[in-house]
Amino acid sequence: MRTPVVCVAGLLALALAAGPARAQGGLGLDLSGDSNTQTPQEQSQDSSEDAAQDSGNLGLDLSGGSADADLQPRFALVGLETPERAGAAVAKRWVGWLQAQALRSGRVVRVAETAEVRQQLEADYDSALRCQEASCLRGPADMLDADLLTTARLALEDEGWTLRLWTYDRDRGVVEMDVVTGRKPNDSNFIREAGEVLSKRVEELARPRALLKVSCNVSQAVVRVGERMLGVGNVEAKLPPGEVELIVEADEYSSYTKTLTLASGETQEVSVRLEFNGPAPEGPPEDVVVAKKSRKSSSGPSLFSRPAFYTTVLGLAAVGAGVALGMGLQGKAQDANGDGVIDISRKEYLAARQQSTISTALMAGGGAVAGGSLLWLLIVPQRSAPASSTVAPVSSGTGTSGTTALHFVIGGSF
Repeated sequence: MRTPVVCVAGLLALALAAGPARAQGGLGLDLSGDSNTQTPQEQSQDSSEDAAQDSGNLGLDLSGGSADADLQPRFALVGLETPERAGAAVAKRWVGWLQAQALRSGRVVRVAETAEVRQQLEADYDSALRCQEASCLRGPADMLDADLLTTARLALEDEGWTLRLWTYDRDRGVVEMDVVTGRKPNDSNFIREAGEVLSKRVEELARPRALLKVSCNVSQAVVRVGERMLGVGNVEAKLPPGEVELIVEADEYSSYTKTLTLASGETQEVSVRLEFNGPAPEGPPEDVVVAKKSRKSSSGPSLFSRPAFYTTVLGLAAVGAGVALGMGLQGKAQDANGDGVIDISRKEYLAARQQSTISTALMAGGGAVAGGSLLWLLIVPQRSAPASSTVAPVSSGTGTSGTTALHFVIGGSF
């Protein structure tokens, strides 16, 4: 009967011994301050398991899958720089705890695990981990599409063990720094205080996004908000709430500018239509000029282009010449001695009769031509058929043999 009593006593002793240990390790932290009994590899493995247990115990959702996660700011912890071996031994525990505390409020979503962040940044990872300025943190934040980006450094300084946190706010383009000091790198109070400081900083900077959708009729148009470029053509972007200036530009098109007020959690759509504003042509195309000239020339022949006008002038000239010859005969026929007989020789008589015949013929012929041509000009209307000639080759037959005919069409009006 003594055996059960011994077993029960042993179980009670184990339970009492396990109670303090569980109380100390409930948050995944070594509250005893003594980690020398574990190797760095064992501590790293324990820290990963503890961080996972902490997230479950505190009710944290580290996956970023909440209903409003799409419009929550994106947070990334680049990593922790630890120059001393004592700090490097607990680095993974620090990283797991800091990341869990940053996500604790549910105000941000995680971009990626620290190992994934390192893979994405590749060659830029080391410089980003040691960066403390906005100028060198802007690039990594854009590569990760992180609205809040934090780098940390745990080192032994003059004041003792010091954790420095640099949190880059991509919305404002500034870096906020926080400093926490402690007795030693594995001190539980030191780690807790650092997590609380980072959590407060993230809550202070985190602002839910607004979704902006911009559609444009020009596919190569550049869309930007202030100095931040969003994309080309049709763009969707998650932006912080507030007043922004939307600018859409494209070469040879008029620019579009509009001030928008974005509210947290809303979706705003903007349709942009750019008007072509390129250089005007120096003159009409050559074929247009030729067409205008041809239309002017085909509108109808002028008076001077009609042959009847010139025949009328020739007829009138012939009549005038005949009249002049007739008047010249009157001066030659004279009665010098007053006997009633014109003094003229036979030769002069024959020449005068020939001149009189020519004069009569000129007046009669010229009058007929002038009268007929004048009637033609007045009675017959002007035709608008253009005087043109066309040459159209016509080939018949197959292969390379054939005949070619030239057709000439000549038009005009008399």
